[in-house]
Amino acid sequence: MLNRSLSLALMAVLLGTGAIAQSFMDRAAAAADGSVNTGSTFRDETINEVVTPYETSRPPEAGMRHTTFEDRILETRDADKTQGRVLRATEDSALIRPDIDIDGQGELFDDANWAHENAEDIAGRYFSSETGSCTTPEVPVSDVRDEFCESLPAREEKTCRLIRKIWVDRTDTYRCDRRASNFVQVCEKTNEYECKVNSNRAACIRRKVRITGGDVTWSGKTATISFPAASPTSNDGSSHLKKHRFSIEVSDRFAPDEVIMEHVEARGALQVLAGNTVVGTFSRTRTGHFLNGRGNACPANDTDGLLVPMVKLGPPSFNQNQRYRCFWGPPFGGGRVQPLAAIIKKPLAGGDALQPPASGPGVFSSGWDMPEGPTSWRAKVYRLVEHGNDKILQWFTCERLEHEFCHQMQVLTPSETVSKDVLRFINLNTYPRSRPDQGQRFRKTDFTARVVFAGGTSNGGRAKITIKFDGACCDSFRNVGEEVCE
Repeated sequence: MLNRSLSLALMAVLLGTGAIAQSFMDRAAAAADGSVNTGSTFRDETINEVVTPYETSRPPEAGMRHTTFEDRILETRDADKTQGRVLRATEDSALIRPDIDIDGQGELFDDANWAHENAEDIAGRYFSSETGSCTTPEVPVSDVRDEFCESLPAREEKTCRLIRKIWVDRTDTYRCDRRASNFVQVCEKTNEYECKVNSNRAACIRRKVRITGGDVTWSGKTATISFPAASPTSNDGSSHLKKHRFSIEVSDRFAPDEVIMEHVEARGALQVLAGNTVVGTFSRTRTGHFLNGRGNACPANDTDGLLVPMVKLGPPSFNQNQRYRCFWGPPFGGGRVQPLAAIIKKPLAGGDALQPPASGPGVFSSGWDMPEGPTSWRAKVYRLVEHGNDKILQWFTCERLEHEFCHQMQVLTPSETVSKDVLRFINLNTYPRSRPDQGQRFRKTDFTARVVFAGGTSNGGRAKITIKFDGACCDSFRNVGEEVCE
């Protein structure tokens, strides 16, 4: 077996030996004479003294447990010593240095690849096995070379090994930039919000609408507000007023498209107001005289005035202040008075007669109203008639006014009830836009439900209103805008 260890440099020298006259042996001798004499340093007897033995039965790390390896590495890395700095620099260099792709077919390996592809021709020029012995031509001295030859009785095998040695020099240069502890960073963010609904729109609306002042129940997007009855009253032909005040607050995260009053119920006649605006006035049956009259004091419709209680009273008996009926027919004809529900457009002036003025401010602009409870206002007036200058004879007569009947909306009985499906749109106070980056706000609208009922009515003054809400609603907002910093 013939083994050859050749370098690229040796190949280059071998290819050019034909032009050198000095023999190989002469050049080898000259090279040997010029080598450094190591004396007795590297000998078998002294090798263990010169070189520290690698093999040992008790290295310094033998006492460490495998569970403490990571801790020791962390201690070494964090220590402000040479070993720690070397470890940190080595790890940082491995993490951040770029990869180098060495192309085996690139220009760097052109000569080596050529020598590999033509190894047989190159080696055959210098080694021969025809006589069973190794012969070497005159080869100039260049690098150290080992040759091994082996002769077999019947045949001889020669193998030449070509070893390619590649050196790559790389220099990494690092610079440490230290940033000041306080610095200015400029960022620009585009705010863009996305509406989030937790479950469904109906549930969102219920959470964004607050109703106070009554007993509230919800069904989907519809709220029913119930109000209790007034205190019991006597069945004496009197007429009473009960006011139920409530409010609706709307969040700025709910934008109502429609708010509709869909159904009303009451024991008596009912009027609903939003602030000073009448949403509607409702009764079981209206009198034929309602809205039919002359003069500016007559209301134009059921929203043109306040719903108030009235009674049909007659003049007192001769020389007495007691008031009696004006004989207005059943069910209170004979010895009783008649309760009424009326709409008053102008404030009632002085006394207790139904005599609203034809001019002047209306009930809403003036702030006029009746107190709760039984009324003392009467629907007809009486006039004292005296005889001659001596005024010995006096009597009273019931006289009608021009606009007397146009106010009278509903004749009341102790069993009077209203229950109707209605369609009245309600305007609520709302915010024009929401503030997604801040807390939600609620805006309130005040309402009044006025019920006029006859004395002795069971549960008189009780009322129920159904309102449906619809529109866009958001439980919360999510900022999906992007932030760019320099």
